Amino acid sequence: ITHDVLPVTAHPFRRSTAFLFGNEGTGLSENECAMCDFFVYIPQYGGGTASLNVTVAASIVLHHFGGK
Repeated sequence: ITHDVLPVTAHPFRRSTAFLFGNEGTGLSENECAMCDFFVYIPQYGGGTASLNVTVAASIVLHHFGGK
């Protein structure tokens, strides 16, 4: 996670948004990160989940994009 990351619940999306999702092992490459205007994370509460697979993470992010 970068220093300027926002929670997905802050809904920083604009209508002309492209999404890049990194894989569970290595995430995004440096070149892919350089193309991004901002980064979001999915808040996790209680410490019971160390990570989400990319399909679940993408579903949550897209839900927040389409639901506001």
